[in-house]
Amino acid sequence: ANSLSRSRGAMNSKLTHRLLPLSEAGVAEAGDCLEAPRGLFCLPAVVNIGVQKAGTGELQTWLGAHPLMLAHGGEVHFFDGLRPSAAMLRCGQRQRTNLRQRYARHLWHRRPLSRDNVGAAASSAMAAGAPLVRRLAYEKTPAYFDLSNPALLACAVPRAELLVMLRAPAARAISAYQMCAGHIHGKWCQASIDEAIGSALTRSASGSVPRLRRRHLSPQLKRLLTMGMYSAHLHRWLEHFDAAQMRILWLEHFKSEPFECMDAVQRFLGLPPHDYRASATRNEKGLWVIGKSKSSSERWDKTPPSPEVNATLHQFYAPWQRTLAELLRAHNLSLLPARPIPG
Repeated sequence: ANSLSRSRGAMNSKLTHRLLPLSEAGVAEAGDCLEAPRGLFCLPAVVNIGVQKAGTGELQTWLGAHPLMLAHGGEVHFFDGLRPSAAMLRCGQRQRTNLRQRYARHLWHRRPLSRDNVGAAASSAMAAGAPLVRRLAYEKTPAYFDLSNPALLACAVPRAELLVMLRAPAARAISAYQMCAGHIHGKWCQASIDEAIGSALTRSASGSVPRLRRRHLSPQLKRLLTMGMYSAHLHRWLEHFDAAQMRILWLEHFKSEPFECMDAVQRFLGLPPHDYRASATRNEKGLWVIGKSKSSSERWDKTPPSPEVNATLHQFYAPWQRTLAELLRAHNLSLLPARPIPG
């Protein structure tokens, strides 16, 4: 705890968190930890909300290597499976307390925490001498981006920092379909990728922008394609979180310049610099990784779509990419604003 205290000393005060009794969940903030007789449960200070097939697992591994980060590991899937009542969405004191207790317990029920885990240390500077938490709890669930109600996350942790990893939307859709066909073997992805995309996208006239078919389209394939309409989803999140709490990181940038990206992430979160170069190695693809890269174990068939289908996907997403670029500029959402958006 002493080394953590010294490292954290230069950090932004907004990232100093408390250890509170579970009964005080109603006043807990993002990053605070709740203590109960059966364990200690921390609310995340940082949530990676998406997107799928865009490197969220890789980013979690890198962040987890930082001595002041407490990464949950895996995916939590709390909010994307939650069907809120009208009372819960109003986020009154009772609902807020209950939601925070449920969320914190759900996060850590399979991984018990202790005061040593979170670097807790007594501090007379806090009211009633409440201990300070020296590590930032972090969770990632990419399904939150398009499946969860942002109002619920805002009720539970309204001051959390949100990270969003994006990927060129056509490449993301192709990768997601390849994983389904070659690894998950879902019923909805048994056709070739050319057949699937060809049946899902249509044109009203020659040369027009492809449009999504409204009929006879499986919910899974529809979700796979609409997930890449990034600006539409980001608008939902910006209704409940201030733009200053959110930053976008592209997988393509992370692959090519991971150290620059991690420097930007650390600045955004107020973390002291960590020497990632000391522990990173290059994998068989020449990419910098921490430990074993998740992508190294992906052995399924990755036959690309035909040039025609690939072009159709890019044309389908082109209008959405333009609105995304405008949104990122207007709200200063990019972690690396000088770099053009991929795709």
